[in-house]
Amino acid sequence: MFEIIPPRPAPAGVVGVRAWLRSNLFSSPANTLLTVVAGAVLAVALVNLIGFVFFDAHWAQVWRNQKLFGAYRYPTELLWRPLSIAAVMMGLLGAMAGAARENEIVRGAFFWIIGFVAVVAAVALAFWPSVRFWWALVVVVAAAGFLLGRAAPRPTLKVLPWAWAAWLFLGFFVLYGVQPGEGLLRVVPARDWGGFLLTLILFTGIVPSFPLGVALALGRRSKLPAIKYTSIAFIEVVRGAPLIMWLFIASLLLPLLLNTDPNSLPSILRAYVAITLFSAAYMAENVRGGLQAVPNGQSEAARALGLGGWQTMRLIVLPQALRAVIPAIVGQAIGLFKDTSLVFIVGLADFFRVAELVSVQPESLLVTGGVKLEVYLFVATVYFFFAYRMSAASRLLEKRLGVGTR
Repeated sequence: MFEIIPPRPAPAGVVGVRAWLRSNLFSSPANTLLTVVAGAVLAVALVNLIGFVFFDAHWAQVWRNQKLFGAYRYPTELLWRPLSIAAVMMGLLGAMAGAARENEIVRGAFFWIIGFVAVVAAVALAFWPSVRFWWALVVVVAAAGFLLGRAAPRPTLKVLPWAWAAWLFLGFFVLYGVQPGEGLLRVVPARDWGGFLLTLILFTGIVPSFPLGVALALGRRSKLPAIKYTSIAFIEVVRGAPLIMWLFIASLLLPLLLNTDPNSLPSILRAYVAITLFSAAYMAENVRGGLQAVPNGQSEAARALGLGGWQTMRLIVLPQALRAVIPAIVGQAIGLFKDTSLVFIVGLADFFRVAELVSVQPESLLVTGGVKLEVYLFVATVYFFFAYRMSAASRLLEKRLGVGTR
């Protein structure tokens, strides 16, 4: 009769913090020297950064110009419009997080963003009387949406796609306005939009670029010469020039090609189209790489089961291809979020451009040494927060779908 031997404890010195430090940082004299030198450099840099941020920096100009950073020249008395759109968006995101209890990706994104919004709302309550009620409303609506999703998950998930679609179209009309002249819903010209509001609007170009990119990738693999070579020409031409050039073309050449007055096409619309098409070309190559990674046996097996060509692509090949290129797609989304700062070259005052405008204000120039460092540290922190959140969501999605595992 066999006896089960009880598990033995781990050998001493192999587990724990001290063992990890000895194994990874102090495993040899060279590694020890490198660790000490790198640690000293990082410590000095961190101490200097903390000293600057909390003691030497002049943050007054950053706080004084939060309206410019947020919405640029959008009328102050009408800021309830973009903030009400943000409130509905957070409510829908909260409903998704509440209904999808097992989806840690949506829940994680919601809690990170609501934490960011809560901090802004707290600052608004203390320093921004004109929008303190609306920022508090954003937090309340987000919490209400989360509770609604938890209370009725199935009905909420059924309604959410229609709610998101309605929010997208109605939100644009609320933001732009429908009433000429004066009034609460009066038209706000697109030239008055800017700041982080404009950055988010331009970033949504990733949404239409995704189906366009998938269509171009499938078109490049088509057996019909007209579709195939048209797709190849578009992808190669767009990828063969930098985004800055396409922004200039959209701003200067597009009205000429369409034989229309340049003022009849809002500059935001021209930049949005350029960013969307540029992103679609790169998205197409990412998707094409995923399609090539799917073994031919998958298509052959689907055909053997009686599936047609479109059914095979839609149900078998394309899901596997998109799963394989999730890191590349998310990387492109992060890059596009940061590349929206290039629109300042064509005269749009996005989040990055506002930082430059704030740093050259007369009040900023009165500060010894200026406030460029403070302003750009603030901008970099905001960019990093959203880029890191997208990266974290990507890692969770890869883990959930088993990307990189068999």
